[in-house]
Amino acid sequence: MRQSKLAFFVCLFILACEKPAPTPTPPVTSIESTYENVQDRGLLENGQLDEASGLAASRLNRGFLWSHNDSGDRNRLFLFDTFGKGKYEFTIQGADNRDWEDMAVVKEADGTATIYVADFGDNNTAYSSYVIYWFKEPVISASTPTLNTITQVNKVTFTVSDGSRDMECLLIDQQTKDLFIISKRETQKQLYKIAAANMVAGSTTKAEFIQKLDNISQPFSSAAQVIQGFYITAGSVSPDNTEILVKNYLEIYYWKRKEGETIPQALSRQAKTVPYQMEPQGEGITFAEDGGGYYTISESADGSSPVRLFFYKKK
Repeated sequence: MRQSKLAFFVCLFILACEKPAPTPTPPVTSIESTYENVQDRGLLENGQLDEASGLAASRLNRGFLWSHNDSGDRNRLFLFDTFGKGKYEFTIQGADNRDWEDMAVVKEADGTATIYVADFGDNNTAYSSYVIYWFKEPVISASTPTLNTITQVNKVTFTVSDGSRDMECLLIDQQTKDLFIISKRETQKQLYKIAAANMVAGSTTKAEFIQKLDNISQPFSSAAQVIQGFYITAGSVSPDNTEILVKNYLEIYYWKRKEGETIPQALSRQAKTVPYQMEPQGEGITFAEDGGGYYTISESADGSSPVRLFFYKKK
């Protein structure tokens, strides 16, 4: 959500430079990926996407990305190519955008793909329940109109086992389809799980507390601006299910999963940081569809400037 102006984040950057060096990453059995510095993929052609909060690579439309605005916008998704071109919009029938904050796309065994949209932002921890929407990913063609509607939308309402939480990070295991959620604001971020078996359309379920994450995104100062810089804003699991990214406003954390390791087990290990060029208010991240890098996107700096898309290529 918009919480500041560009100058605020410049201040955060200066403060962040004063951080002590991160704890070295312990050795792992699998080879970790490394990434090149940022590539500016340009301005988004569709100016309607000005408070981008979620980002996910399409599984069925190669070379395209999905995104959405957060609260204040309609119930719609945007689709554009990996250089920000394209003005496709899809209304999600029967959904409400109270505060959409993250999304993910999962490939299914039958060749289809499923889009998940998480309506779980809660700046003031004022809500008693939250919502996950999911539906089949549409396939576009040369004849697809700019404006479209997605029907047959599923919805699950969920509560959080230990009370209301502000959340902006959704991770989905690409094999088990279990959902994991990381809290945004706590100094010690908290991990929750909704088991795939509990994702029953029209039902109410509970996001169970799994563990505290004491190894990432802990502010190095009690100053309010620093604390806000370490809010968790997005996450992504690679299409091959072996890598995880989680970001805050200042940096991106990376894990390579070991053989047989669950997402909570991976997140309990020390992360390494990967390249990130700080954005005005970076709240979206996704692995590329082919796993060859990751993209980030930000809210507009002032609510009127175009949004830029960035890419970090795997070495």
